[in-house]
Amino acid sequence: MGKPSIPAHPDGDTMKAVCFTKFGKESSALSVQTIPQPFIQQPDEVLIKIHAAALNPIDKIRVAGDLALLVPEKYETSVLGYDASGVIEKVGDEAAKSYKVGDEVFVRLAGEVNHGAAAEYAVSSTHFLAKKPSKISFSEAASIPLAGVTALQAFRAGGVKEGSKVFIAGGAGGVGTLAIQIAKKMLKASHVCTTASPGAGTDICKKAGADRIIDYRSENFEDVLAGEGFDMCFDTTNEAPKMGAILKEGGKIISVAGSPTIEAIQGTGAKPPMLVRFFLWTMRNRAAEKAAAKAKGSWEYLFLDPNGKDLGEIGSLIESGDIAAFVDTEAPSLDEFKVAVDKLWSGRSKGKCVIKIA
Repeated sequence: MGKPSIPAHPDGDTMKAVCFTKFGKESSALSVQTIPQPFIQQPDEVLIKIHAAALNPIDKIRVAGDLALLVPEKYETSVLGYDASGVIEKVGDEAAKSYKVGDEVFVRLAGEVNHGAAAEYAVSSTHFLAKKPSKISFSEAASIPLAGVTALQAFRAGGVKEGSKVFIAGGAGGVGTLAIQIAKKMLKASHVCTTASPGAGTDICKKAGADRIIDYRSENFEDVLAGEGFDMCFDTTNEAPKMGAILKEGGKIISVAGSPTIEAIQGTGAKPPMLVRFFLWTMRNRAAEKAAAKAKGSWEYLFLDPNGKDLGEIGSLIESGDIAAFVDTEAPSLDEFKVAVDKLWSGRSKGKCVIKIA
């Protein structure tokens, strides 16, 4: 039996969105379609007119079908994207206690009601929302939620605090550029080291505030930094097994790349079926666990827990000028979405790829 269609809007309202109906590894799997506009169904929800949507590596994974076992698509037509910024057009009764029509917000969409970020409208619970920092554009704001909150939660899981020595693999990526700033400016780490390619990659890491940058094209960080004793290593590039060599005794390696663990998935409240649990068990990153154990530390896979509280904390530092957004590519309109998608899909972006919608 096929999946159901997206529910029709009560008044028949529609919108344009970047959609896929079949999985595919190329951007040709995506197209702009006219679909039903989402609508408020719960009192804590708001309707957002989207001004910009940002892309993340997980979008490519999702469109390829590699998330389908863990997170099946709900409808026969799926909308691309999780990160968005925009202006509230309608508020539910409960949501009206915290937000009003006209408020500018940014969000990592989650839950049952949203159809995706790369669309003219989205619905979100206020639990996932935060007020958009006034100092930045909608495109810059859309680039923050998933990457920023992921980095913050990873550092908290890794015990990063004032004075910590932190290693971040992949500092020029969407997560990395924010991770450097969050570690330095928000959590007051004393030393942040990262990896990047020479040229633009290194430049963006310097702007973000990295204390040391390893050129991964000519040097192996595990050799250059061996024995340096980092309190926490943040793995955004699926290189956790190499990090045992640079980890301090009692330190932590936190991964957000590669295959997730059963524990990480269950930590989100999900209950994966037996087949999925078996698959995850066979794919478990035992090399990372062994490397961390050898260093008398620990390794953990982290799944993002989207929430407006963490996003709002990051937003406060953006407002104060301590954290900046790095946008690599901006597609000028929804119809020209492939400008951003193709850059992200290429793996060569520095910072985030964004689609301007309004």
